[in-house]
This record gives sequence, C-alpha cells and structure tokens, in this order.
Amino acid sequence: MNKLPTSYKDAEFGQIVVEDNHWTLGQSAVVGDRRVPICVDFEQGQIGELSSLQRQAIRQALTLPADVLGMTAPVVGQNYDVYREMIGDEEMPPLANPTQVWNEVTFSYIYVPPHIEDGLDIPTFKLIAECGWEPEHGLEVRFRNGVADEADQIGETGR
Repeated sequence: MNKLPTSYKDAEFGQIVVEDNHWTLGQSAVVGDRRVPICVDFEQGQIGELSSLQRQAIRQALTLPADVLGMTAPVVGQNYDVYREMIGDEEMPPLANPTQVWNEVTFSYIYVPPHIEDGLDIPTFKLIAECGWEPEHGLEVRFRNGVADEADQIGETGR
C-alpha cells in the first residue's frame, strides 16, 4: 500500500508539510503583528508543482508591507458596512477608524490557489479569517499582485 507523502522540500520555500489537510509552508507571512501560515494547493494536485504565478503570490505574501492592515482596512471595512446595513447598525457599531475592523477579525491562514486550473493570470492569494460580523461564513480577502482588492465571505469572492 502506497502512503502519500506528508512533506515536500521546495528549493525556494523550504519545507512544505501537510497540516490539517493543507500543504503548509514552514515560513509564515507577517500580517500586522501576527504570523499567519501560508497554505498552497499544488497545480493539478501534483506534489511540488508550483506555477510561476503561485511562486510570485507566495513571495508577495511573505513580503507584505508593515502597514498592510491599514492599506487593506478600506476593503474589509466595506464588507463590514454591507453587513451593518443588512442587519441594522444597533448590532454593529460604526467604526470610528477603518482599521478598527481588524479588532473583529482572527486570521486563520493565507491560501494560494492553483493558478493554472483556476484560470488565474496574475499572482493571487487569499487571507482566510474568522470575523465577528459573519461568524458562520468567515472572511476571505483576495490579494492580486500583492494588493487587497476584494473582501467577501469565504467561497463568495470572485476571480
């Protein structure tokens, strides 16, 4: 019986291991003051197969700017505001400062999808998190070319 490998050594990113059914890099991204694991799906499910776009996305996740939370707050705040309007603002107070949105968010991991099979033509990764305003579906912030351009509930973000 063949046992599937549980680790892979990548020449650029080092050890990549299976953790909680995800291929997870040994290196973590730094988002604000928090370390966030980076998970990848290899192209075509082939262990070790990372496309050049995936590699660029991983590099971008590993080198996020120190002020990434401030730069990303408007995109996430917009998602917060949409929910605030839907459920009524008595349950969700208005944010005095856009960066306050991060007080309601707990980061889970950064996900780098398979770019070829997903039809992605620019480096893309998603910050997956739990959020206080939508605990059932969580939060997914999409980064393209290292910049957050969309925030939605997990599984809802477009391409």
